[in-house]
Amino acid sequence: MPENYMAQKLFDEGAAAYLKEDYKTSIKLFTLALKHDRKSALVYSSRGTAYLKLNKSKKAISDLARAIRLNPTYARAYHLRGLAYEMRGEFALAFRDFDQALEIDPDLSVAYRSRDSMLDKTIDDQLQIEDSEITDHLAAMRVAQFTGDKLLRDPEI
Repeated sequence: MPENYMAQKLFDEGAAAYLKEDYKTSIKLFTLALKHDRKSALVYSSRGTAYLKLNKSKKAISDLARAIRLNPTYARAYHLRGLAYEMRGEFALAFRDFDQALEIDPDLSVAYRSRDSMLDKTIDDQLQIEDSEITDHLAAMRVAQFTGDKLLRDPEI
């Protein structure tokens, strides 16, 4: 059997396992496929996606970065790596990848949704922090009123 035939066969089996939500098996099969074809951005991206499903964001980022190195115009790989960065709380890197995916493929609607969803989450998180800071400040002001503290006159607070 030619090497590419075996890589394709293993990839197809890995994709079938992925569709059955058997991500561990799909990772094993994609790994075997890569032994026959180390230059397949699609296989690296697929294995990275399976890692993402298992919440293994570091491994996902590694595979998706490899897919991007092999195919720098692979918009979907940028989007998926953005999801992995988001999972790790690395929002600036996630935004960068979502934007890169959209620059390559402006019709990749899922990247718009991911970017907007993450933006909503980060705004909500920031509002919660600000609400907490305001609540703490108001509580400190109430204490200051009762104790005669200078807190009320301190412009820093």
